[in-house]
Amino acid sequence: MAARQIIKGIRGRILQLVIGMMLLILPVQAQALLGIGVTGKVGTTGLGADLTVPLIPNWINLRAGYNYGEWRPSTTQGGINYKADVRLETTPLLIDIHPFHGNFRITGGVYLNRTEIDLSSFVDANDVGLGDIFPPGTNVTLNANVSWSKDYAPYFGIGYGNAADANFLDLPIAVGLSIDLGAYYQGSPDVILTESTGTVTPANLAVEAAQLKEDLSEFKFFPVLTIGIHIRF
Repeated sequence: MAARQIIKGIRGRILQLVIGMMLLILPVQAQALLGIGVTGKVGTTGLGADLTVPLIPNWINLRAGYNYGEWRPSTTQGGINYKADVRLETTPLLIDIHPFHGNFRITGGVYLNRTEIDLSSFVDANDVGLGDIFPPGTNVTLNANVSWSKDYAPYFGIGYGNAADANFLDLPIAVGLSIDLGAYYQGSPDVILTESTGTVTPANLAVEAAQLKEDLSEFKFFPVLTIGIHIRF
């Protein structure tokens, strides 16, 4: 009976010790979990925001974000009016590695790419059509939709800043500078071409679509250059 009470007392002491150690560790872990950074940025991908969570503090971070931008250029050449509606929309999911446990980072991951371009051109009846494929005396509107084959575009780049451990210029609040430089591979463009008269043969439209696709093929790699400010919570 006495031995049983002694064993019970030892178990109680061990339980108290374990609970005490957990209470000492939890504030440290909670502080690490609170190292979440939010970044606002601007660059070639438009306006964007990132959320950064530390996986291994001061070494590896997980970063997810959203970028959006619009651009509507227009021009007139040779009597033909060209308009474009460019919509940049991407959702990056990235891993940041800080090899020196500082601000320099190496980044890899994917961009969910929903970027599209709508193009339109108006050809007056008195002007020559693109590729001389339109019947004379006919006003023609040519429309094209351009997207890219890689919905999940692999990304690689380098950067500066650690949003999960920010202390820029020794300020009393956790604010820092964020820079990204890299590129994602979005593949070849997909082009859908239509025209308003219904008189152009599919073969001729295919020729024009192929030419446009070739002109846009240099954008298989999309350059990423952004700069922003991050805040750590």
